[in-house]
Amino acid sequence: MIFSMTGFGRQELDVNDKKIIIEIQSLNSKSLDVNFRVNDSFYFITEYVRKSIKDRLIKGKIDVTIDIVDLNEDYQIPFNKKRIKSYVEELKKDFKIDETQIISNLLSDNKFISPKISYTKAEKQKIKNLLDNVIHELIEYRRIEGVTITKDLKKSISTIETNLKKVVTLESTRIKDKKNKFKSYFNEIEGDYDKSRLEQEIIYYIEKIDINEELIRLKHHLNFFTSEMKKKDIRGKKLSFISQEIGREINTIGSKANNFKIQSMVVNMKEEVEKIKENIFNIL
Repeated sequence: MIFSMTGFGRQELDVNDKKIIIEIQSLNSKSLDVNFRVNDSFYFITEYVRKSIKDRLIKGKIDVTIDIVDLNEDYQIPFNKKRIKSYVEELKKDFKIDETQIISNLLSDNKFISPKISYTKAEKQKIKNLLDNVIHELIEYRRIEGVTITKDLKKSISTIETNLKKVVTLESTRIKDKKNKFKSYFNEIEGDYDKSRLEQEIIYYIEKIDINEELIRLKHHLNFFTSEMKKKDIRGKKLSFISQEIGREINTIGSKANNFKIQSMVVNMKEEVEKIKENIFNIL
């Protein structure tokens, strides 16, 4: 099964007068990159968050937010109000100041306001359970996105296979047409020429434009890609490697065929390869 690296999970929990909000989102990344924005009161869960994400989300750019809203507890202001008043009075003697702005700046800075928050053992467990639920929600989101990616990949592979069949049909007549043209040219040639040497050159040319091996390898790579998608544990890295091989064979077919109709099929197949690469970039 294919899982996308894109995902989102968010849940809330009321614990007494506290509303806990946990939100996790993930985007594409070549490795695991975790960023935290966590309220200081959740220090007890930090390591649990790191381990849970590493074990269950595996890869991606992960943004974790754990916060409290609608908190009804009183705040403790960690500075001496009388001292602040005296400072303001002293400043007013020499400067034109807006004391409300000064107080506002102090109150808006989280460094100066810290709520007294503590959790019981049962509450801590509830918060951990909430985190587990959010991660599960994100994984389910990734799974649903993965289903869409799988459909797109299958559609692209099917389109390439359809074009490949058309190329195979055209190839069976293309070489024959080339040979017939050569025969026609021979009949028009006047004078003496080295027939043996000419035959050798023609054979060399025919081998050079023959794409039969590329068609066989391309079919093999398409089958390999399809079989990998059926596996339980799918990783984008392997599919990416196979898609590169698919693109390489298609490019070779295009350069060797020297046929307008086949070139049209090649363009169509290249377009699908680009779609495959874009989808694989988002696979876990």
